[in-house]
Amino acid sequence: MAATFEPTQSATPELRPSPTPFKHVVEETETLLYIAGLYGVSLDMLLAVNPEVNPTVLRIGQELLIPGPEGEPIASLIPTTTPIPLALQPPACYQRPSAGLSCLTAVTNPSAQDLENLVVEIRLRTRSGDVLHTAQVFPPLNLLPSGETMPVAAAFPEAEGSEVSARVIGVMPANEVEARYRRPEVLRSADSLQGGGRSWLTSGTIEVPADVPVPNRTLLLATAFDDADRVVGYAVWEAEPPMQAGEVRTFTLRVFSLGPPIARVEILSESYALASNTE
Repeated sequence: MAATFEPTQSATPELRPSPTPFKHVVEETETLLYIAGLYGVSLDMLLAVNPEVNPTVLRIGQELLIPGPEGEPIASLIPTTTPIPLALQPPACYQRPSAGLSCLTAVTNPSAQDLENLVVEIRLRTRSGDVLHTAQVFPPLNLLPSGETMPVAAAFPEAEGSEVSARVIGVMPANEVEARYRRPEVLRSADSLQGGGRSWLTSGTIEVPADVPVPNRTLLLATAFDDADRVVGYAVWEAEPPMQAGEVRTFTLRVFSLGPPIARVEILSESYALASNTE
């Protein structure tokens, strides 16, 4: 399985959508984050006009209101663009235990601003260049903070002799981060490398700030790196039920490597209000 690298410059729109809404019909694999990026609106804006929507569960055929001119391509809403240089790890594919391939890449944000609405396209091609499979994938957290790395992955059927490539197809600056997101404090109490270096168990406590809204979604992302500083796996922990303001909770999270042994594991945390708290 060969890997090819594609450019990582992403044009970030300064968007001014009309307040007049129109409808989008949810298709297979689509998420709210993807749909927001497709039309160039913030996730908060999309949730604000769809207060009844559960942001973690969408149904195929479900209709969403989109704040923008009906039928107008998103390109027409973009008067200017600002390139955001992103470091994209060359993707790699690994055999899944059952069948098929897991293809993994990672995006690093070297800019001074936090980003969101990240969408990455991963493709499998034949050696002659014909496209076999394409997936648009999204990060496990909404926010990609300045200086941090976020993994993304796609699952494909087996494709002997294929080549994998990846490119960033969408990202936006995160506006009003302090008003929309909270960064829970994470204290790691134990880390254990197991399974010949291909499994890492981490545990500790997570504390949400005293002003975190309820209901909220609070997540931990554990990202595994090999000794060449490449992302080789990740795992996500989600607080259920939602955490209360100032609450401390214990967590245990196991990360498996898809390939080389794990050298270290980094953790990111994120908490944000669910739709009923979005104005």
